[in-house]
Amino acid sequence: MGRFLAKTALLALLAAVLAVALALSAYPEHPSARFGGEVFRAIRVCTSVDPAARTLVLGDSVANQLFATGPAVTGSVAVATCNQAVTPIGNRILLDKWLVLNPQATDIVYAALPGSFANDGARTFTFHYLLFPFAETGLFDGAPPETIVHLRRRFGRLPIDNASVRHLLYRNDRLYDFYERWLVRDPGGEGCVPEIVVEQLRAMRDACAARGVRFRLAFPPVSAAKAPSAAFRARCADSLREIVPEIDDLLANLRVEPDENFRDGVHFTRERLAEVQSALREEILSGTGPASSPQR
Repeated sequence: MGRFLAKTALLALLAAVLAVALALSAYPEHPSARFGGEVFRAIRVCTSVDPAARTLVLGDSVANQLFATGPAVTGSVAVATCNQAVTPIGNRILLDKWLVLNPQATDIVYAALPGSFANDGARTFTFHYLLFPFAETGLFDGAPPETIVHLRRRFGRLPIDNASVRHLLYRNDRLYDFYERWLVRDPGGEGCVPEIVVEQLRAMRDACAARGVRFRLAFPPVSAAKAPSAAFRARCADSLREIVPEIDDLLANLRVEPDENFRDGVHFTRERLAEVQSALREEILSGTGPASSPQR
């Protein structure tokens, strides 16, 4: 009886979703090139053979601003930066794909603001920037089982397993807003690095070590308004020290710049980016510590 009621409730929910989708069908769609285009680009990079590449750069939108805009980086560096909504969960999948196809690799650099490592798939943006692109391109095939379990727990089975439902949610703002507000589980935020993120970073470190590849984290500069607290830095260091022994130095030397150097508190202004981009690229790729470019 219980199983029958559960199936009936599931069918009723699906019928309701379809009914709402039909009612909202007049709202504009989100073509992939406009919503998550950088993620699809990162997927193409990590599912391609690039014999010249020795270093892969992963990271959030600040890393993407540094490496995927402006002058192209050297041909020995493959750039698969995108945004923090992809989380270490998605970046682990990207890394695994790239390492298999590019055995010549010597270095992996994961560049992101410290706060990006607190995201284990928060409901805002994760569906559009992680769940949909990865499912549509087949990256969930062979993905770590714990990843799929985690995403099903967060977003439900239907968007993970049913392409029709997934497309309806991806292409309709109002429908997804309804779904996100009422049906997606909110993790509540731990204010530190969640355990599943620690597990993904450990798996990335281990995958690199098994191939003799160096795995590093790098933190771009942060604005004064968004600088992590001392308490967060301490929790972050405690969570990641076993994986990244240099984490204490990285956090202690985190560069904090004036708010005026950022257009939104997170990303550099065009003018500041032009001043620091080259030096920050070199710093992140070499792992030599804070660049010596002047601050304003």
